[in-house]
Amino acid sequence: MRPSYILQEALRSINRNRGSFILAATVQAICLVLLSVFIILTYNLSRLSEAARRRIELYAFVGEQADPTLLVDRIGALDGVAQARYVPKEQALSELRADLGPDSSLVDALDENPLPPSVRITVRSGFASLSELTALEQKIMLIPGVTEVWSGKEMVERIERITRTVMFLDIGILVIVFLAVLFIAFQTVESSIASRHHEIQIMELVGATGATVRLPFVIEGTAQGLLGGAAAFLLALLFCRLTAVVIPAAALPTGLVLLANLGLGAISGIAGSLIALNRIHRIPQALVTDDSED
Repeated sequence: MRPSYILQEALRSINRNRGSFILAATVQAICLVLLSVFIILTYNLSRLSEAARRRIELYAFVGEQADPTLLVDRIGALDGVAQARYVPKEQALSELRADLGPDSSLVDALDENPLPPSVRITVRSGFASLSELTALEQKIMLIPGVTEVWSGKEMVERIERITRTVMFLDIGILVIVFLAVLFIAFQTVESSIASRHHEIQIMELVGATGATVRLPFVIEGTAQGLLGGAAAFLLALLFCRLTAVVIPAAALPTGLVLLANLGLGAISGIAGSLIALNRIHRIPQALVTDDSED
């Protein structure tokens, strides 16, 4: 059978049930846009986490009698350290005064400088995880002259915990959305099969192949999933534009969201169609039996 005939049959089935087809695609779009929102949130959270890791600095507070050159050399030689520089207590106070800005008068009210000298350590990008920071902090503490180390690992731990939680939510929502879209496609295609059971019987009686009978319904389910995915992508774009008003730095992974919506919509549409088509023989036979009894 010609591909054009199969496509015409699919379009005829969609046009016959266009109300339910559009309604089902709309519900699919609502399900998929929920997944898109979580993808956008996860993507932006990952960017925030990566930016925070790039800006991580360790502060090794040292005694005033320690040799700055020796400390910088020993710390700089540690694995994972990109740069180490000595900051005298006077410079630390000046930087604190600059950071406070209009409130710098609070520092001027102090009788003496309370800040100790320190070595500021820039970490390489591959050593910004929680475990690497903890190990580096322990190594620095073993160096003579170092009294305390602050790494900001609590912030990294909090970001990693939030990222893991969101990732688990993404997986859960992905499964739920896929099952929901799959069920919607299944219901739509099954309804189309039921409404055309006499035509299907006639086609089978005249020797139509299984592909000729089944492909129009598979195309219908796929088209429904793609339409829902495209609508979900447009809604995700709108969501991102509205979010940008509140969060100017929010980014939209356009390719990822488009691929997720269209891909998941098409796959669930095909799968739902195939599940419904497994009943293609049982449905007509049951209906024929009912008709003969009447």
